[in-house]
Amino acid sequence: MAWKVKKTESFDKWWKKEKVDDQNFKFHEKALKDFETVNVPHNVSAMIFQNSNYECWTTRLPDKVRKRGKRSAFRVVLILDIEEQTLFLQGIFRRDNLNYKGSAGKYQSQHDALLRDLAASFVKVI
Repeated sequence: MAWKVKKTESFDKWWKKEKVDDQNFKFHEKALKDFETVNVPHNVSAMIFQNSNYECWTTRLPDKVRKRGKRSAFRVVLILDIEEQTLFLQGIFRRDNLNYKGSAGKYQSQHDALLRDLAASFVKVI
């Protein structure tokens, strides 16, 4: 399925805050057009919530400009509008800035809270 990829105001704010090079967007948009809503064992993407209209996911994207792969580059929060087949980009973060240490890491609850807040803020806007 090819999703229409749209940036939200929140995403633009985080894009600037994280100082993401604009050249990365063309790679991200291409990767996300074919995003599949399937949990994969190696945690490339994970669902945060789901209802009848929307799904909220977090996934990893590379930083092609700095030559960093998915593991050490960006974490992206995205909202899928199932009916309209639109993928809304809600937030982007450098992994290092999240202090994320994996599912057993000491900052996991802060990481999860940030993702939940981004998802909730999107649902309130709609």
